Amino acid sequence: MAVNVLAIDLGATSGRGIVFTFEEGAERARKEIYRFPSVARTEGGKMYWDARALFGEVLATIGKALAEYPSLDGIGIDSWGVDFGLLGRDGKLLTDPRCYRDRAHTAARKASADRAFERYGIAGIADNDFNTTHQLETLVKEGFDFGKAESLLFIPQLVGYFLTGVKATEPTIASTSGFYDRRGGFDKGFLEELAIPPEIFPATKPTGSVLGYLKKDLKKALGADRDIPVILVPGHDTACAVKTVENIASGSPLYLSSGTWSLFGTLLDEPVVTREAFIKGYTNELSAGGRIRFLKNIMGMWIIEECMRAWRKEGKNFSHEELIGLASEADCGDAYIDVNDGAFMQPGNMADRVSEYVSVNCGSALGSAGETALCVYRSMARAYKEAYEDLKNITGINFDKLYVVGGGSRNAFLNRLTEEEIGIPVVAVETEASALGNALTQYASLIPSN
Repeated sequence: MAVNVLAIDLGATSGRGIVFTFEEGAERARKEIYRFPSVARTEGGKMYWDARALFGEVLATIGKALAEYPSLDGIGIDSWGVDFGLLGRDGKLLTDPRCYRDRAHTAARKASADRAFERYGIAGIADNDFNTTHQLETLVKEGFDFGKAESLLFIPQLVGYFLTGVKATEPTIASTSGFYDRRGGFDKGFLEELAIPPEIFPATKPTGSVLGYLKKDLKKALGADRDIPVILVPGHDTACAVKTVENIASGSPLYLSSGTWSLFGTLLDEPVVTREAFIKGYTNELSAGGRIRFLKNIMGMWIIEECMRAWRKEGKNFSHEELIGLASEADCGDAYIDVNDGAFMQPGNMADRVSEYVSVNCGSALGSAGETALCVYRSMARAYKEAYEDLKNITGINFDKLYVVGGGSRNAFLNRLTEEEIGIPVVAVETEASALGNALTQYASLIPSN
C-alpha cells in the first residue's frame, strides 16, 4: 500500500512542501507542492518572524497537498533552529517570534562571554550570537514578563500546536538552544539564573511520535475527510538532512549540510565538550536517532543569496546557474572573506559588504559579479577546509569522503573547490535532504515494522 506524507520544510529564507510517496519501504515518487519565502521584518529596531503569515503559508501548503492527495497519511514540520514563540495562558502568541539575526543577541553574548565555557559544559553548544540562551537573555534585559508566558515552543512545535492544539518539546531542535541536555532536559540552573519558570517548557516527546491530529475546524476548512496525524519529525532541519546521510553511511561519516547555513561535521556516540572543541566553535546537537551531530556552523548560501538580492535591485537578475558560470570564468586574485565575520550576518547590500571587506583586508578590488561570487565560493571552501582540519584533530578520525546534502549540493563548482581544498572526494547526496529526512521519519512512524 502506498503511503503519502507531506514534509513541510521551513528554511530561514524559504519554505517548501513536498509530498513523498513510499511503497514497500522505498520512496516511489515525490512532488513539490508549494514554495514560499521566509522573510523577517524589522520593527522598532528588532527583527521578527511574521507568525500569522508563516502559518498561513503552512495551511496553504496543506490545502494544496490535500487537493492532489486526498488520502494524505501524515504531516511533518521541520525548521531552522533556536527560534521560538511564547504563548500566553489563552493559547495565543504574546508577540511574534524574534529572529535569530536580531542585533541585540550579539550584545547579550558579549555580556556573558566570561561564562561561555561554563555554559558549554551544559550541552556542548558553541557560543553563537543566535543561541536561544542569548535570545532569552535579551528578552530579560528588555523587561519581558515571563510570568505571562504559559509555554515556550520552538518554531516546528509552534506550528504543530496551531495545527493540533497539542504542545510538546522535540529533542533535536531543543538541543540547538544551548541549555538542553539529552539526559536531563532543560537546565534548571540556567533558567533560575534568568528567573524563567521551567514550567513553560512542555514535556519532551520522542522524535517520530505523533504530536496530535489536525483540529476539527482546520479539517473542515482544508477539506480533509480523515484524521491526519502531525508527526514529530526531527524539528531541526539539519537533523532531518543528516538523517539522509545516516541512511547510506555507517560509523562517523563526514557531512556538509549546505543551505542558508553550512553545517560541517560528523556523527558521534557521545558529546565532546573539551576546551579545544569550544575554542574551535564546535557544537553538539542531537540527531534523529539520538546520536550527536558534532558540527560547526559556517555561513552558507546566505551571502550569495543576499548578493543576488542586491544585484536584482540593480536590474541584474542572475540565476544561480548564471552566477556560477560567471564565477567559473572569473579571476579574483587572492581576494577572500571570513564568511563568519559579523559583517555578513545581517541582511543588506551584501555585494558591497564583500567588496568593502576585500578592499580593507586584502587591499584589492572586486570588479564584477563573477569576481564577487568566486570570492565568496572560494572563501566558503576555505572555511570548510579549516573546519575539516579542526574536526580531524579533535576527534582523531580520518575521513575518506565528504557527503554534501541540501540545496548547495547541486553546486558542482563549489563542490569542486571544496574537494581541492580538503583533498578527499566530495559526494553530492540529496538536494532536498531536510524534506526527505522529514518524510523518512514520518514513514517509519506510520509503518513501525519498516
